[in-house]
Amino acid sequence: MVLPGKKKQNFWLKTALCALGVVSTLGFVAGSAQAAKMPLVVAAENTWGDIAAQIAAPDMRVVAILSSPTVDPHEYQATPTDARMIAAAELVVANGAGYDAWADKLVAASGLLPVRYVKADSWSGWQEGGNPHLWFNMDAVSAFVQHFAEACAHIDPDHADGYAGRAQKMQLAIQSIQAYAGLLKQHVAGMHVAATEPLFTPLADLLGLQMDEQAYQLAIMNDVEPAPSTVATFESDLKDKRLKMLVYNQQVEEPSVRHLLELAQQSNVPTMPLSEMLPPRKHWQVWVHDILARTGQLLGVQQ
Repeated sequence: MVLPGKKKQNFWLKTALCALGVVSTLGFVAGSAQAAKMPLVVAAENTWGDIAAQIAAPDMRVVAILSSPTVDPHEYQATPTDARMIAAAELVVANGAGYDAWADKLVAASGLLPVRYVKADSWSGWQEGGNPHLWFNMDAVSAFVQHFAEACAHIDPDHADGYAGRAQKMQLAIQSIQAYAGLLKQHVAGMHVAATEPLFTPLADLLGLQMDEQAYQLAIMNDVEPAPSTVATFESDLKDKRLKMLVYNQQVEEPSVRHLLELAQQSNVPTMPLSEMLPPRKHWQVWVHDILARTGQLLGVQQ
């Protein structure tokens, strides 16, 4: 299968990425002396920190607490250093949705005003118990961009136009990702895929994929042993090649997950690793585009 309109889509994507200056990775922290005088934005995770930095810089400095791909964010315990950083922040950004409840506690202890705490779960489409991996949800990211730019302008009105302009460029990048996903969707919609936890689900939904083995995914995400019948169904679907791809969280080491990956390899079912942290030297929009491109490739779309 060949992806139609490739040149046009690449143009859209390159236009959006060049407008955001993603040829060189944007650092979260400006030069030492100058940075010390800038308003500080603290992000719970580097995914949201990167998005925030593309809007706030060069008028604010942004630092992220979680950035290591070896850390499981679901099990993270905040440190005194984290508390001091948040206490010194003018703005704090986080995923919310129960994903980083430790940040809620630190913000509450710091006395930061609610208007200065921007969370992705403030998106109108979020409901209690929904998928917490909001950085892969384009609607949630778009809403976050708008809310964060407004928060920046609230505390630093002198640079309001800059925040608004950079937020608009981020919206352009989001729209480019959605357009690219729409082209892929024409070829992959309805294909059955699975994951070891619901990290990939928002992107699977964007592509119109049929996400299977959801009971297993929820168990792993909640650190619960999957039921034997759930595991048996997963194994059968891999052996029978009913599943066209298996996505796994490379930050989670579980014997049952390793077993499924081995079974997928034996059954010639493609696998794709995914992290909850933004990889080094990549912006969020490049990362998401690369994930979509790799998904299309594994599902047989020539790009």
